[in-house]
Amino acid sequence: MIKQEDVKIVLKQDETLKYDRQNYLEFHQELSSKDREIAILLRDEPIFDVLVPQGVFNPYGGIAAQAFMSGILNEDVLVKGKKVLDLGCGCGVIGLCCIVKDSSQVVFSDLHPNVLPLQNNALMREQDRVKVQDLCAGEAENSYDLVFMPFPSRSIDRPIDPSSYEMGILRNDDLVFRAIAQVGKVLVPSGEFVFFYRVFNDRFPLYLEVMSTLAEDFDLSSLKLLWYVREKTGHSLLLSVKKQEK
Repeated sequence: MIKQEDVKIVLKQDETLKYDRQNYLEFHQELSSKDREIAILLRDEPIFDVLVPQGVFNPYGGIAAQAFMSGILNEDVLVKGKKVLDLGCGCGVIGLCCIVKDSSQVVFSDLHPNVLPLQNNALMREQDRVKVQDLCAGEAENSYDLVFMPFPSRSIDRPIDPSSYEMGILRNDDLVFRAIAQVGKVLVPSGEFVFFYRVFNDRFPLYLEVMSTLAEDFDLSSLKLLWYVREKTGHSLLLSVKKQEK
């Protein structure tokens, strides 16, 4: 099981935030109100710094990004030599960890237009790309070995402004089903999909529908629970599943 606590995310500026994670929407609205630099530490050793542009989801204080990064940096999820799609990349911490661990290429994809400064990060290589697009819209079929996606945590029904910080923390459930179908197309046979998903206690039938959708393109016998945390409203899961070999 991934040790999420191995990774820390630290704000580079010396500041005290008005809100904490218990005030979820206000906390992330404050975090995204301006450009902020964060540092990524593995067992208290600095790994890299990254700019989180204004309006882009900031992983500071969250839980999912730490689990993804710990899994990659500790090689619980193997990325060396693989072509990786960091879907819903935000500031790019997941894909940057893949670069650190010698992936062959990373494509960073996000709907938010402010993610483009990521292409100036010192870790970026000539073959790596940053794209502003809706999910996998610009990607060819059978072109990736590994796809990472941290699905936003809170489920709502109203429309979300694609230029808002809310894109990183709120979702319409249609996003989940569209993403699963598109990832199933862009992965090579036996390619791996690693994703964060929150199961709400009062919406468990939705989780069963998600599993049924996965079964259309993925081998559910390969499904692995990499990490989880139990919360008052449900469970947060980091899961891995492989595409069918058909």
